[in-house]
Amino acid sequence: MLLGSGLVAAHFLALRLLPSGSQAATNVSVGMLILAALLAALSAARTARRSAGRSRAGWTALAVGMVGWAFGESVWAFYVTFREGHAPFPNLGDAGFLIMVPGAVAGMVAVLGVRRGLLRVMLDGLLIAGSLLFLSWVFVLEGVYRAGNLTVAAKAVSLAYPLSDVLLAAVALILLPRAARGQRTTAALMLAAAVALSIGDLGFAYLNQHGTYNCGDPIDTGWVAGFVLIALAAHRVPSGRAERGQSVPFLPGLPYVPLTGAVLAAVALLARGERLTIFPAVLLGTVILLVLVRQMAALRDNTTLSRDLQRVVAQLHHLAYHDPLTGLGNRALFVERAQEAFDGPLALLYLDLDGFKPVNDRYGHAAGDALLVEVGALLRAETRDADLVARLGGDEFVVLMPGVTSRAEAGEVGARIEARLARPFTILGHRVVVGASVGVGVREPGDVSIDALLRRADALMYTAKSARRGRRVTDVPVGSSH
Repeated sequence: MLLGSGLVAAHFLALRLLPSGSQAATNVSVGMLILAALLAALSAARTARRSAGRSRAGWTALAVGMVGWAFGESVWAFYVTFREGHAPFPNLGDAGFLIMVPGAVAGMVAVLGVRRGLLRVMLDGLLIAGSLLFLSWVFVLEGVYRAGNLTVAAKAVSLAYPLSDVLLAAVALILLPRAARGQRTTAALMLAAAVALSIGDLGFAYLNQHGTYNCGDPIDTGWVAGFVLIALAAHRVPSGRAERGQSVPFLPGLPYVPLTGAVLAAVALLARGERLTIFPAVLLGTVILLVLVRQMAALRDNTTLSRDLQRVVAQLHHLAYHDPLTGLGNRALFVERAQEAFDGPLALLYLDLDGFKPVNDRYGHAAGDALLVEVGALLRAETRDADLVARLGGDEFVVLMPGVTSRAEAGEVGARIEARLARPFTILGHRVVVGASVGVGVREPGDVSIDALLRRADALMYTAKSARRGRRVTDVPVGSSH
């Protein structure tokens, strides 16, 4: 970090102190640019060695891109040193410079990753790239494009540099809001590097267009700073797997920052009486249209998210109120429904399987679980839709019957269930007989809570179990001769 900061400061100060265009300024600038690019390549390569998977591939791509740029600058240094700066344009060095772009883009995408919301990512990318391209075009690129002293190839290469920077900045802006918690510093440094490189390239294009650029111009410091920031980004990569956390509030609005700049620039140009040519006018209109499409995509994503959230809430509610094995209600659902129905007529059955433990011990827990599932299905089949069948735990079940006041009706249901549970079950290929003891309770005027009725039915169930297996006992009100 100190080496990189010192390199940037030394480069800027040297070019400010040395005469612009002098051989000394040229040598200092070229040497430090090559050193900065190699520093970035070395840092990326070291990080690639200690990374794995996509991250390793990404840092390797970045290292290759930085080496390509260093090669391009070395070719430029050859022409400056041995050909007195008379370099053909374009030349082999331009290929090295431009290799950096696909390497940097591929590296950032692989390192920071895009795992979801691909449509939004693409729209954000088009929005950012279009806005930056508009700004670059109206201030720099249009003049380069219309320059009459450049060949078609020279124009193409001249435009390729700033357009590449637009692409780099757009990718960095897209990935920054979506970076994992441990990668946000890396993403921010990469964005800063893209901005610094853009300043260097746009400054070079502007000065070169007006014939005022000299190798060793202070604008070259933008390139040095960009490579130092890439090296720092590689150095700051966290060890271990990054965890995705909550997004920083202002980051999702980043795509609108370059859009705001583009709109303000257009307003300023029109206010000065200048007219937008066809290309930037169409480009700005397309960008504004993309904003509308992005909002529609955001609305669609929010609708999908809301629907998914409702489904998750429903699943959590079901898990909170239902037994995961049998699918029956659990104790929480029983208590809630019983309290709701307690003010009216109410009866309940408390059941305990008599032969569950021998089945579980002899045939294993899988057979015991299968038996509980079969019993749950049987209880649902033998009760009304208005009744609630719940598993309280183990092999104990309860049937809540709202609106039932007759002991005969409640006892009839209990008898039917008792008789059905006494029949053999076929569980995992084994024929088993379990039976059940049933306590039948009906709400009395003196019952102050559902707990009183539940305790009474529980006691009656144990009375039935202690008398003999497979018996049903119905409660009798105090003072009744029934």
